[in-house]
Amino acid sequence: MARIEILVEEPSMKEFLNILLPKILDKEWILNENYFIRSFEGKSDLQKNIPSKVKLLSNWNHEASGIVIMQDQDSSDCKILKKKLLDICDQNGNCPKLVRIVCRELESWYIGDFLAVNKAYPNFKHQNYINKSKFRVPDNCNAFDELKKILPEFQKVGGAKKIAPFITIDGNTSESFQQTVNGLKRFFNTIKD
Repeated sequence: MARIEILVEEPSMKEFLNILLPKILDKEWILNENYFIRSFEGKSDLQKNIPSKVKLLSNWNHEASGIVIMQDQDSSDCKILKKKLLDICDQNGNCPKLVRIVCRELESWYIGDFLAVNKAYPNFKHQNYINKSKFRVPDNCNAFDELKKILPEFQKVGGAKKIAPFITIDGNTSESFQQTVNGLKRFFNTIKD
């Protein structure tokens, strides 16, 4: 049986992926059976745990395996950050890997689908914000802070659980979301028994 380990920097991304991935992956992929999502307590904790997972999966002899690493870009240079994470992987083994930098943060994906936010929070009126210039390119705004301003009850983990069921795959205007979804689909399709 194939195995993929997904490492994310925070619990909200884990909760989001728990709901998103079954929507986009082939039915043979089953959460906590042949793919696993591990959340950490921030970037440094995530990066500290990459070497041991890469070593484990590089020595996984009896089945196909791979690792996915997802980290928020925040204020970092995307290319430099991705290279740093790839270097950590390469220094510790040779298992197949996918590194995705979430531009700028998970909440950008929510702003990319305000209708999903409206469905999760019925009192939120997405039509008041959907055409505002600062939200047209969700990956370029300070998404968490902007979301908290327009939706004060929003919380990271609770929001992930509420919004993820309503996220549309094709209609999301976040380029980061689209790149991540497409990358995950391709990667999972390459890791087979």
